[in-house]
Amino acid sequence: MNKMTQVEIPTELPIILRNFTLSVLRKKPHDIIDHAVDYFTQLQQQQQQQQQQKSHLMTDDNGVTTVPFSFSSPIRHHEKKLQTPTQHVKLSG
Repeated sequence: MNKMTQVEIPTELPIILRNFTLSVLRKKPHDIIDHAVDYFTQLQQQQQQQQQQKSHLMTDDNGVTTVPFSFSSPIRHHEKKLQTPTQHVKLSG
């Protein structure tokens, strides 16, 4: 009997491979390996930049994270919809 080996696939792997495949199909590189090196190096740099941006958030000794507040983003309070009376009109035809 064959024992089936269960392999755990990281959740991000199919997305990463799909995006890389789409990049190859769009750019049609002469050397796929060189393209892969460039593609994944750029992906790694983007992830590092995102991590650096997250590290700029301030966390105090109690584990509370302070997020910069922007006055440019609107704050909306609960908006009530104005209800208008509905009229039923019979069309003759």
